[in-house]
Amino acid sequence: MPNELCTIADITANEIKKIMVFDKIDKLASIELKGALILPSIACKSNLPCIVIRKEEKTYGVTGRIVGAEVAKDDNVLFFDDVMSEGLSKLEGIKPLEELGAHVKHVMVVVDREQGGKENLERLGYKVHALTRVSELVKCLLQTGKISKEQAEAVMKYIKR
Repeated sequence: MPNELCTIADITANEIKKIMVFDKIDKLASIELKGALILPSIACKSNLPCIVIRKEEKTYGVTGRIVGAEVAKDDNVLFFDDVMSEGLSKLEGIKPLEELGAHVKHVMVVVDREQGGKENLERLGYKVHALTRVSELVKCLLQTGKISKEQAEAVMKYIKR
């Protein structure tokens, strides 16, 4: 829904601005697909250029794996995505940026699925920021009667696997 996407973009841009008080951020990046759909709105609201990292190199049209803003040596890039599970796709997206000499210190996601990704990335030295966690969403949905206790338990059981 467009209104929800605008809300996510607003909240994310505000969180990025808070980080920028302490750390320089030159550009935003995301891996295709879902994070990349929200990224341009966040970039507009935070006045930062954005980069999309494709999963595979494209040989026609706009070629290569990286599209959008140019990646310069020593750029400070915040990596954004919609959800985090184990963190593997974040590493796949960060690697080409670092190979070009960019520095990725911060990773921001809308939802941390609490499946070890935050811990995996933090062990590697990244600072992980999540707008919310799946357990918080489940708790809120349960409290507002949007899901049953059984549904909440099923979701929590699934994410703990």
